[in-house]
Amino acid sequence: MKKTVKGRWRLAVALGVAATLGVSGCGLNGDDSSSGNSAGSSVLRIGTTTDVSNFNPLQSLSKTDSWILNAMYPHLLRIDESAKKAPELAKEYRYEDDGKTAVFVLRDDFKWTDGKPVVAEDVKFSAEQIMKYKLGNVAAKLTWVESIEAPDATTVKFRLSQPYAPFAEGVGFWMSIVPKHVFESAGDLSKFPNDSNWVGAGPFVLESMTKGQRYVMKRNENYPLAPDGKAAVSQVEYRVYPDVNTMMLALRNGDIDLMGTPVPVSAAKTFEGDSKIKMAKVGALGFAHLTYNMKNKQLADQQVRQALSMSVDTKSIISAVLQGDAQQMAGPISPIFSDYDNTEIQPYPFDPAGAKAKLTAAGYRDGNGDGFFDELNFGVACDQSNANITRVVQLFRESAAKAGIKLENECVERNTFLSRTKNGEYDIDASQWGVFDNPMDQLRSTYLSSNPGGINYNLLESPEIDRLINDAAGTTDPEAFKTKIKNIDKVVHEQAYLTPLYVENFQFAYNASKFTGFAPSPSDLLGMVTAYSLAQVKPAS
Repeated sequence: MKKTVKGRWRLAVALGVAATLGVSGCGLNGDDSSSGNSAGSSVLRIGTTTDVSNFNPLQSLSKTDSWILNAMYPHLLRIDESAKKAPELAKEYRYEDDGKTAVFVLRDDFKWTDGKPVVAEDVKFSAEQIMKYKLGNVAAKLTWVESIEAPDATTVKFRLSQPYAPFAEGVGFWMSIVPKHVFESAGDLSKFPNDSNWVGAGPFVLESMTKGQRYVMKRNENYPLAPDGKAAVSQVEYRVYPDVNTMMLALRNGDIDLMGTPVPVSAAKTFEGDSKIKMAKVGALGFAHLTYNMKNKQLADQQVRQALSMSVDTKSIISAVLQGDAQQMAGPISPIFSDYDNTEIQPYPFDPAGAKAKLTAAGYRDGNGDGFFDELNFGVACDQSNANITRVVQLFRESAAKAGIKLENECVERNTFLSRTKNGEYDIDASQWGVFDNPMDQLRSTYLSSNPGGINYNLLESPEIDRLINDAAGTTDPEAFKTKIKNIDKVVHEQAYLTPLYVENFQFAYNASKFTGFAPSPSDLLGMVTAYSLAQVKPAS
């Protein structure tokens, strides 16, 4: 007998609950909608520092891409302001066949902007194309899918080769749903630019763009998650600025109404005297980190990676860059996942002298007496639009010099940074993960060598890590699963494949005299500009 359990899962315990699997179901909360002002004519202007690099929602990974594309293409699930999974296109999901079948039940009132209904065949098509062409980071989440069925317009069944506890939530949250009747004529979707004649089913759809300047989105006149069946805002316009400081000035001057990117902690006080500007604080689902390219001969040496980890003064970084509003991390799992965070792991101590001694013992030398080890000269890549991370790179350079390691600042424009990172054209990557919604998907995406379309920016190829991850992924007993995740934490920490830095809070600034009703979500990636949030916004009275 099939049993359906209603409720919503907290992210920190979602995986443990999901891992019980069986034939239980997990219903999702309702619309969370409340009555609002009638839809009129108004324009919400949002600042960004990055152009859209890819209009194909099935393979895009960039931040500004996701802001615009997620407002156009629905997902099965979303994360709400309380960091809980909530319904979007899917109103319910459940597991059947002892966890080997994931079933999504869809709403029947979503429509594409050309008038056609959003149906189960659209979901099936989207997933199958991602699998066929190994598109984006969702491809890895579909690894165990053997077949997909759409028995009717509102039911989608994913048949899995084995139970995978976080499957429904991972695929539901990350996978964009595209219109089959539009995309199927494009042929190879890995080459489909989708850069004109857009058809979407979110609260807004892109109407025009001027690269380097603006992206104009018009309202979808049928969006059921908006309080009145369509957004109160008639148009959303993203404006591109060269940096965060220029964007902050634009907000103060009234040129934009919302900063899409967080306000740097050091700059937040500049808004204190402005009665129009309000700040909204959200937590993080990702974390800042240093990642080491394993294809670099020196960085492939565990002793070098450990020495670099000992050369980062994370506590001073948190104090100087974030004014103390962050939590230091030790292992690769964020403390938000308390059941899986291995608290026995301690951060590498800040000890430049110890790092220098370790490197000397490993055979590295300063042959010319310039104070730096001869072979240890690395570039540190970062997104120059992220003010906090650029400051982290500066402080890291200074502290690493005390350990005899010479670092060069290679921070560049965001899309260039993403391209170089993805292609392994860097030594050390200083960046910040936007969203991890469960630890298993995180570990698979970042460390599994066979992961198609993932974010294994280490370029790691470790049979040991592959074995540990694949073994844990098929473990449905909650306690055994926790133990295996914590063991992977320990191995990654000992190998120092990355240096976790901190989990921070984010502050977003907006003109409250013009707009209200935002529904913020955790992380700098989601923030104030999710599809659901934009659908709730209304002009201030």
